[in-house]
Amino acid sequence: MAFSTTLIGTSGKLHTTYNSDWSVGRIGSNTREDVMLVQALFKIFYYELLGFNHDFDPPPGATEVIVVDGYYGPVTQKHITHFQEQAIARGRKVLPDGIFDPFREPGASSTISKTRYALDLLNNGCANSCEEQNIDNYSNLSNREDMPALLRSALKKVKKKASKYS
Repeated sequence: MAFSTTLIGTSGKLHTTYNSDWSVGRIGSNTREDVMLVQALFKIFYYELLGFNHDFDPPPGATEVIVVDGYYGPVTQKHITHFQEQAIARGRKVLPDGIFDPFREPGASSTISKTRYALDLLNNGCANSCEEQNIDNYSNLSNREDMPALLRSALKKVKKKASKYS
């Protein structure tokens, strides 16, 4: 189940970030709340921040905003693959495996592949771009009425570690 975690930024300010308990993608567990989280972050990053997200464009052929419904399918997979490809093209060390694994902690690299967690990078992109635009689309995710109640409820749970790593 998706959840929130808090951290202290370099400025000393308390920040909230969002994580999944299980993997989302090609061979992921694809639990409903975890898929909703990934979809919600894509909605913010690619569509609500379009033009303000440092030239990250939605996947080619994406003509509609991604639906936050918690069902993993070809549209969600296209966004996952596209984001990983864009991150790599910008010099980020990301494993292009079509999966968003939960991150162990913000900013950490995978202990196996030694690459950054794409979900962590997507969180960073949403948080930083929203902060630059002085909007709370990301920081207020758990309270947004346009997000499913199931996701809002899940994100009210605060913990440090994804169940995958417990």
